[in-house]
Amino acid sequence: MKKLMEMQADGVEHEKSDFLQPLDSEIQTWMSKAFDMALEALENGEVPVGCLMVYNNEIIGKGRNEVNETKNATRHAEMVALDQVLDWCRFRDKDPKEVCEHTVLYVTVEPCIMCAAALRLLHIPLVVYGCKNERFGGCGSVLDVSSDHLPHTGTSFKCVAGYRAEEAVEMLKTFYKQENPNAPKPKVRKDLISPPDGAVVIQVKRGPQDEERETIASLS
Repeated sequence: MKKLMEMQADGVEHEKSDFLQPLDSEIQTWMSKAFDMALEALENGEVPVGCLMVYNNEIIGKGRNEVNETKNATRHAEMVALDQVLDWCRFRDKDPKEVCEHTVLYVTVEPCIMCAAALRLLHIPLVVYGCKNERFGGCGSVLDVSSDHLPHTGTSFKCVAGYRAEEAVEMLKTFYKQENPNAPKPKVRKDLISPPDGAVVIQVKRGPQDEERETIASLS
C-alpha cells in the first residue's frame, strides 16, 4: 500500500513538473492565439495585449485590453481573462484556487504590477509572455511581484519570457504611433500664450505660500 501511494505521489509530481514546463509546440499554439487577441485589440483602438488562460489543455479564459472601450483603466487583458476563469469555475462548481493552481497564462506582454498581483492572489503558477513591459512590468521590469517574498499576497509564480517579443513590441509601436481618440486633449499653459506685441510674460513668486502670479511687461 505504501509503495502504491509513493508511486501515485511520484506520478502527481511528474505531472506537475510537465505542466510547469510546456513544450515549445504548446507555447507556439497558445501564444499564436494570444497574438490573435492582441491584433483584435489593436484593430479596436486598444493597447495590443492579448492573453489566454489554459487549464488541462483547455482555454477557460481569454482577454484583450478593453480599457478604452469600457472607460475603465482596470480592464487589462489579464483581468478580463481572470473574470472568465472565475465564471467558468462557478458554472461548473469547481474550486477556483484548485483550478488556478493548474492554469497557465499566455500573454503577449509582461503583466503589469496590478495584473501580476492578481495572478499571485489567484495562485497562477506559470506565466508565458512575449515582450517586457518597461514602464509598468510586474515580473521584473519595474517590480518583481512574480517572485519576491510578499507575505499574505498569494503565491509566487514562474515566468517564461521572450516568445515573439519583437512582434509584440512592433504591435505596441503601431498603436502608439496612431492617434488615440480617447486620449485627453492637451492643456495649453498660460505662459505659452503669446503676449501682445512688444511684451513679455513674467512669472512672479513671493514665497512658498503665495500663488504664482503672471504679469505682462513691456520690452521697451
